[in-house]
Amino acid sequence: MTLPAMIYEGSVKNVRGEKGKAPYIFEFSDRYSIFDWGQMPDLLTDKGASLAFMGWFFFDYLGRPATWLDWKAPEGMENDPQLLSLRKTGLKHHSLGLVDHDAKQIPLQREFISPTRCLSVTPVAVHEPGSSVVDGKLVWDYTAYETKPENALVPLEVIFRFGVPEGSSLLQRTGDAAYCKSLGLSAPPKTGDSFAVPVVEYSTKLETSDRYLPYEEAQRIAGLSDEEFRSLGALARLISIRLKDCFAEIGVELWDGKLEFGFGGKNATGARDFMLVDSIGPDELRLIKDGQHLSKEALRGFYRPTAWYAGLEQGKKLAKERGEKDWKKICTDELGVSPPLLSPVVKTRVEMIYKGLASALSNQFHGKPVFADAWSLDEVVKQILPKKEVA
Repeated sequence: MTLPAMIYEGSVKNVRGEKGKAPYIFEFSDRYSIFDWGQMPDLLTDKGASLAFMGWFFFDYLGRPATWLDWKAPEGMENDPQLLSLRKTGLKHHSLGLVDHDAKQIPLQREFISPTRCLSVTPVAVHEPGSSVVDGKLVWDYTAYETKPENALVPLEVIFRFGVPEGSSLLQRTGDAAYCKSLGLSAPPKTGDSFAVPVVEYSTKLETSDRYLPYEEAQRIAGLSDEEFRSLGALARLISIRLKDCFAEIGVELWDGKLEFGFGGKNATGARDFMLVDSIGPDELRLIKDGQHLSKEALRGFYRPTAWYAGLEQGKKLAKERGEKDWKKICTDELGVSPPLLSPVVKTRVEMIYKGLASALSNQFHGKPVFADAWSLDEVVKQILPKKEVA
């Protein structure tokens, strides 16, 4: 393998290339991470190739004007400026296409897909916020975003929700009437509720632990004008609804997910536009088929009953009380907890979630599976570990 040098090794993917010079290569690994822990002890076979394909697929799919041209938008959004732009030029994104393990471009014909773990992208600058402890609390400094940077990462995760499945964290926040109203909800939702137009929330992206933000704070820390903030929300809703329709074609329900964006250049009004960055796949989405989760929720379900998860929650709580960044060190050094290995049965089933989704999308839209040995999604659902066994 002659991939470029490592720029950054993350818990799930590596970034390779020459720092500050395009292109960068996302090398998706078989590692996985949940609950902000970082790399977990197992590897999931072919997870990296599955995520690389799905990342490329969604960038390509959403980036084509034809995807949007005849699509029926939800009522009230038919003439949104963002949709009109998508119908003309497609969605802006930073993907340059799949590459092989020698960093050579794979000439893709839409009827044939070759598995690889590598996706070439245009890099965006990341302005890390500074931090300090004030009155015993950790405070973050987003001054860099007051300068209105372009070609830079928006320091927010944009979360969309089509409903409230069991265990949704939305229920933890909507007891606040003002927050509920900002989401466009007239009353706090209940488990099982669904929304025709998704609710959009924002959380931090560049802090040691993600925290949900009121709209005013999200707009402020990202340095967004009123027009930019409205455009970001509208674009997220349109993308999420289009993704929902796409997954429906393979018999899968999209309930919620998160998107990441970069600032582009300025438009005619002087506002910056946005491009989709990072990736889209089951690690960023909550996908359900016949009542079973086809996403990282299957992993979360395995780990929630463990002593490690209880310790993780306690470690985060202690770090917040102390104004400390490193809650993971508290978990390992003070509380003595670390994640256990997956059982072999669970490991295989989770691997097939990734491979099954990639192959179902490839079959539906390109007429050929990515992985010849992938289970069908019906078989994946059939084999998913029943809740009573997850302990």
